[in-house]
Amino acid sequence: MPDRSTRRQWLGRTLWTAAGATVGTGAAVAATSGPALAATPVPSDSETLAKVLEVERLVVLGYRQVLASGLLGPADDAALEPFLAHELEHVSTLASHLKALGASADVSSLDVKTGDSLLGKYHVPGSLTGLQNRKDGFRLLVNLESVAEGAYFTALKTLGTAELQTMSAQAMACEAQHWTVISGLRNPGIYVKSVPWPFVTGSS
Repeated sequence: MPDRSTRRQWLGRTLWTAAGATVGTGAAVAATSGPALAATPVPSDSETLAKVLEVERLVVLGYRQVLASGLLGPADDAALEPFLAHELEHVSTLASHLKALGASADVSSLDVKTGDSLLGKYHVPGSLTGLQNRKDGFRLLVNLESVAEGAYFTALKTLGTAELQTMSAQAMACEAQHWTVISGLRNPGIYVKSVPWPFVTGSS
């Protein structure tokens, strides 16, 4: 099942690897006598939330395309429709936080061309218009949920307030639940393929 095996590749380094890299980098810097390495600028909360909002708008488009495709059965649609409602609520919540920070928030629906471009940006294979069967629809949604998890995880590393950190952690948990249910629908009775990873990782 390629989606599960590549999940970590899309989301970035594992927590264990990231921790090891931090230790290794610190040791290397301490061992050198040259000038200190320049620190990477930390994005502002508004910049971080804007990136997550972009991902959420893509996820919303993905759900809408899959639900409108007619490739799923009535039971599948009934399971997925509440997830779309969750994603729309995430979009609304992110927009509210951005406005509170004095930043603009675009919550308009993405067009398919822009959506396909964003699929490439986030290394999601396939196309929003190339769905051929039920399997394709579920594969797209699993991949998009993986990207969303990674976006929230990455946001947690830089968000500066407890309120924003809590919101991000709650949304990330919601995305993980979606991932688990959709994986179960894809593989009925094969529970090992729908059990979530013990850690969620994000891009660096």
